[in-house]
Amino acid sequence: MKARSVAMTGALAGLGLVAAYTTWQRPKETTSTRTMVTVLDASKQSLESVKFEDGQRFLTLKRVDGALWVTSGFVPGKEPAPVDAGLSTTFVALDGGTLPDGGAIDAGMLEVAVKAPKPPPTREVRGNERADAAMQKFMPFEATRALGVLSDEKRAELGLADSDRRLELIVASTARVFRVAKTLPGIFGTYVQEERTGEVFLLPGTLLSDFDPQSQVLVDRRLHTFKQSEFDAFLVKADGKEAGFVQTNAEIPSTAKVARASSPEKQEELVKNWHDKIWSRLIVTEVLGKGELPNGKEPTVALRVEYTFKGKDKGFLELGIGEGNSMWARSENTASWVSVHQGSDEILIEAKKLVLEP
Repeated sequence: MKARSVAMTGALAGLGLVAAYTTWQRPKETTSTRTMVTVLDASKQSLESVKFEDGQRFLTLKRVDGALWVTSGFVPGKEPAPVDAGLSTTFVALDGGTLPDGGAIDAGMLEVAVKAPKPPPTREVRGNERADAAMQKFMPFEATRALGVLSDEKRAELGLADSDRRLELIVASTARVFRVAKTLPGIFGTYVQEERTGEVFLLPGTLLSDFDPQSQVLVDRRLHTFKQSEFDAFLVKADGKEAGFVQTNAEIPSTAKVARASSPEKQEELVKNWHDKIWSRLIVTEVLGKGELPNGKEPTVALRVEYTFKGKDKGFLELGIGEGNSMWARSENTASWVSVHQGSDEILIEAKKLVLEP
């Protein structure tokens, strides 16, 4: 009896092991059984651009020679009125001096003209990794539901009837245009209607979330795309002078060492600290587009740094001074000038004292 009990226990244990092994080998079940509907079978090779219009402004993602560019501006015909047509008036208090007891003298109000701010121009700038991810969401272009051709009454109910929002995809040199519904309360998703066929689709709620024409989340704000370890020398130029430097042990930024090219065995800690400000502490506050100049004028270049690796050009950085002593920068990765944070002019002062005049 005892032997039979032992045998039965062993058999049950064996069956448990077999069941555990079978479960372990079984393919994982998907957490979602939702089936997506393909609207356009676009791929990285066929999808040329994605453009979204919100009724007044547009944003376009387009890949050119392997690089992704973001273009944003006003829809033609929807531009704001010219600045001269936007004049208005306001009242400012006049200073009449002070009374003997220190009180202010009321000198009345003066009506003055106020000019409307100049609207930003159409800008074409480099896209960042988030822009690349936003474009990949359309490879392929999928919807959660296909509703077919709907009546005018139903389209109005879904916010499609009078919407001036548009989505345009260029696939294999062919434009496919969709009307985008207005945002509806309680609806997680976006209804679109293809203008050519009249078919209506419900898109996932996050598909168009990054395509706000007034947003800057898709703009590449980097000055360089190469790493600090990918250059071993740099040349600093300013005021008709120049100084060359070499860099070693830069695989880890904190262990990087900088020395003058004329005396590579002597570390220049002050120069290293100065270069760290240029390399990792410049804050880009505004990105201008291709061909765009700050207030229409070219900044005066005050400093240029040229990077090389094993004798070959790697990139550059220029700092320029614009109107009102504003600071601007441009590099091999920027489409044009970018504004940098206040206080960055100290880099120019330190360059003359620490770098060019040791």
